[in-house]
Amino acid sequence: MLNLKSFLLALVVFIIAGCGNDGGGSTASVSETVAAGYNSNGTTDVACYWVGTTRTDLGDGTHSSMALAAQKVNGTVYTAGVYKNDAGVTIPCYWVGTTKIDLAGDGTHTAVATGIFVANGTVYTSGYYNDGTKDIPCYWTGTTRTDLAGDGTHRADASAIYVANGTVYTAGFYYNGTTNISCYWAGTTKTDLPVGTGTSALVTAITVSGGTVYTAGSYYDGTKRVPCYWAGTTKTDLPGDGTNEASAASIAVSGGTVYTSGSYYNGTTSIPCFWTGTTKTDLANDGTHEAAAEVITVSGGTATAYGFYDNGTVTRPCSWTGATRTDLGIGTYEGAIVSIFTLK
Repeated sequence: MLNLKSFLLALVVFIIAGCGNDGGGSTASVSETVAAGYNSNGTTDVACYWVGTTRTDLGDGTHSSMALAAQKVNGTVYTAGVYKNDAGVTIPCYWVGTTKIDLAGDGTHTAVATGIFVANGTVYTSGYYNDGTKDIPCYWTGTTRTDLAGDGTHRADASAIYVANGTVYTAGFYYNGTTNISCYWAGTTKTDLPVGTGTSALVTAITVSGGTVYTAGSYYDGTKRVPCYWAGTTKTDLPGDGTNEASAASIAVSGGTVYTSGSYYNGTTSIPCFWTGTTKTDLANDGTHEAAAEVITVSGGTATAYGFYDNGTVTRPCSWTGATRTDLGIGTYEGAIVSIFTLK
């Protein structure tokens, strides 16, 4: 089940909608927002996606599964995620509609597909696999895996993917033996992202606009995690409550304005929010329990965020347009639009 308190270490859920990013990626039309996540059938987690408030299940209901990213192109929904096989190994995959296609790790150890992007009819997914000693970041073109380099010795993860003008951009981080270094890869060329005097940086989202690579995430300033985004390698910090931890989970660029979504801790609970530039807008939850805005889309200057909140009984997936929250369907048990997961 989800551990909501781990949202600061989130992997990205990547959602594309309409004019949310103006950088140009897929040449196919992208319309109607689709959100990825999971719902529980009372026994196990079932991967699913939502179009509007309508949920479509992807898992078989027996093997634990979660969807971590989704995109709708030319009327078809593409979803990336994971499931556990009969041996209990976590397998990366993507779904075209409801048809599952497995992706290759090393064949023995855990692997995860974290992001998806469809360009010119080709499905690209980001993720990582464990080789028995460490996590290796990678992306798949169709089912062909391309490994990405960290420092060559320690673990590294790829958490999001974007394709623009034929180039595959993948965002993530790698461990250098001392701390996590935020980075993105253009093809297989790695660019480190600076955090100044901060440490332990994580990147959870990527987009490309006007030829500039934008990434979002967080870093540790010595006392707390600070949300931020990078335009190229230039970092902009985002406000939380000024005292407690916060994290940015997604990014979109529209009309030259950068939008990010995420959450911050107010000393009592986590508050979902989005930032327009550096201006923070809080989003409605139940006011008491944890919530997070994991993805953001922008259309016609209006930002819509997607995420989840805990109402004290179940975790509910939801969307916010402006500050208005709409609950999405999960049936009897809990569910969420997720960028964090622990398969049960």
